[in-house]
Amino acid sequence: MNRIAIQTSLPGPKSRAILNRLKEKNGAFNIDHAYVHSGEGKGSHFADVDGNVFLDFAGQIASNPLGYNNAAMLKVLQKHSNFTPIKYGGQDFTVPQHLHLLEELLKIVPKPMDAAFLINSGAEANENAIKIACHRNPAAKIGISFYNGWHGRTTGALSLTNSRSVQVKHYLRIPVRHISFTDNAAQEIEELILREYAPDEIGFVAVENVQGEGGYYPATKTMMQGIRKTTKKYGIPLICDEVQSGMGRTGKWWAYQHYDIVPDIQTCAKALQVAATVSKKSMFPTEGGAISSTWGGGHVLDMAMGAAIIREIKKKKLMKNATRMGNEIHERLKEIHTQYETIHHPRGLGLMQAFDLSDTKTRNQVRDKCFQNGLIVLGCGWSGIRMSPSLNITKEEVNEGMNIIEDVVKTIKKN
Repeated sequence: MNRIAIQTSLPGPKSRAILNRLKEKNGAFNIDHAYVHSGEGKGSHFADVDGNVFLDFAGQIASNPLGYNNAAMLKVLQKHSNFTPIKYGGQDFTVPQHLHLLEELLKIVPKPMDAAFLINSGAEANENAIKIACHRNPAAKIGISFYNGWHGRTTGALSLTNSRSVQVKHYLRIPVRHISFTDNAAQEIEELILREYAPDEIGFVAVENVQGEGGYYPATKTMMQGIRKTTKKYGIPLICDEVQSGMGRTGKWWAYQHYDIVPDIQTCAKALQVAATVSKKSMFPTEGGAISSTWGGGHVLDMAMGAAIIREIKKKKLMKNATRMGNEIHERLKEIHTQYETIHHPRGLGLMQAFDLSDTKTRNQVRDKCFQNGLIVLGCGWSGIRMSPSLNITKEEVNEGMNIIEDVVKTIKKN
């Protein structure tokens, strides 16, 4: 299974039957690509239940760092095949895997971070980052995040989010001021302090170093270093959201390392298989129960997989591969842009790559035509296509996918 093979119309009959039934029963049914995974796959290719083989340039929205049926992951699965129950109330009932994952995670974060809280999802990691930042500061009245940012769908995380109105309208939100994702960000924080708020009334500044859902836009070094300097100046905790950009995806463990800064708190999830809020131990509440979760870090297999993924990224030097393959994709995007002028603004860091089309409708056409040709990509922002394949993607797989993108773009231009 090392090449695309589409054998049925899409969706295939088995996928269609499952999806139709699922649509009736799932209260939040929303898919871009109509297929159902079979569990079969190898590398960056996978098969659906109809036997169609696809190439995955989306990586389960950056949550599948090692592709399909990776040998190291299969060993973890086999080792835990008789471990029951597989899920524990992780903050109250401890298993060894909880410690193992924390130890592996804390090896790859910079000093002075020396503690982490395991939780279920990226949104919950951001919720707990907010709680940790504000717990020691009862004077806090607002938080600060960024236009086009994405931090999750729970109430606190949603308050930070500023991507599309459908994601936030009609929901309660905590007080958050959004500022521009530009080199003016630090100055905008200064102006808020000058005109509206005392520094201790600002509970935190939360930022994605590479905006995910908002468009795969990397921050500039000027922006990030300016924010870090300003937050240090006023003692405002800086939260870096690494849910999508972390775990080696940009060619470094954490995207903020491209900017030579260290936040006060960072969050991670997706590729880690569980989520975590990471900081100095002294930042965490000392009162028992101030933060907790029934299932946070309680899924034995997820924790074991997360620890093994960190080891595999190190062992196989996959951050170097992310840089090389990201450069391959980026150079092809620039060539396609130069030749056809249909795509705009090729951009990215490592294996977070994206480009824009002229409008949302054209973007959706490109995404859907890629799917019909066996390539899975995702939208982002208003008119962007994003690519976040597995960190061990090969050059042959990159070429296979980029050839499809070029063919689709060529067809769009012709039409």
